Amino acid sequence: TVRDAAALLDCFAIPQIGDPFLIPKPEEAYASLARKPARKLRIGLLTGPLAGVTTDAEVKAAVEAAGRKLAELGHWVEPAEADFGGLAAMHKLLDVWFFNFHARLDGYAARTGRKPGPDTLEPVILKLYEYAKSVTGPTFMQRLLDLNGMRRKLGEFYARHDIWLSPTTARVAEPHGHYNLGRADVSFETLVEQLFAVPCQFCLPHNIMGTPAMSLPLAMHSTGLPIGVQIAGRPADEHTVLQLATALEAAMPWASRTANMHVSKASG
Repeated sequence: TVRDAAALLDCFAIPQIGDPFLIPKPEEAYASLARKPARKLRIGLLTGPLAGVTTDAEVKAAVEAAGRKLAELGHWVEPAEADFGGLAAMHKLLDVWFFNFHARLDGYAARTGRKPGPDTLEPVILKLYEYAKSVTGPTFMQRLLDLNGMRRKLGEFYARHDIWLSPTTARVAEPHGHYNLGRADVSFETLVEQLFAVPCQFCLPHNIMGTPAMSLPLAMHSTGLPIGVQIAGRPADEHTVLQLATALEAAMPWASRTANMHVSKASG
């Protein structure tokens, strides 16, 4: 439940000694704030291909239904756009994510006596290992500047809106094994698209900006899988996201839905 998420956030949103960044926290507990109604909000609805991935029709319909419900609850909802650079930006972010990745694996190798190679690493991991060797210090520093530019482009969205409403993922969950790290036939470019663009194009902006986001299972796909609808807010505005999520949970409840294979359906 949203209440559980708010309580968990209260437990973990506690600054630790030496933390380099501190996020302002309201004086009142998130679990308490989540029960209060949200103020009237300007909500931007996004379903477009942020990184070239077209949103599944049923997923898009679920987000639009959530938008209509929020409008009924008194919020201003309008179509919106955001831009962080798309697939090209994801390729740049790889340099940030995997900078010095090879050194980490080399450290494991030194401790275990097993060298990184096709006998010890799955093909996809081996490709990332080799790729990491090519990311130089100057390249990494340039990517940090690029990342700052992405943040500022995405920040323009919050100059016009209080809340981001989008799919969590453009498609429902793929079958087990779809993102197979053992595929040697996949090019690095295809790998980036399959592992990052398809599942992450709507989540990545909040990773880039550090903004609070939450996925809610507001609908079901014809395949029998849940559809995640994502709401996100401005930096340090976790309580507003929780308040809006609480309202949606009451208006579009999901507690009665369970998977076909669920402990509640066990017999004997």
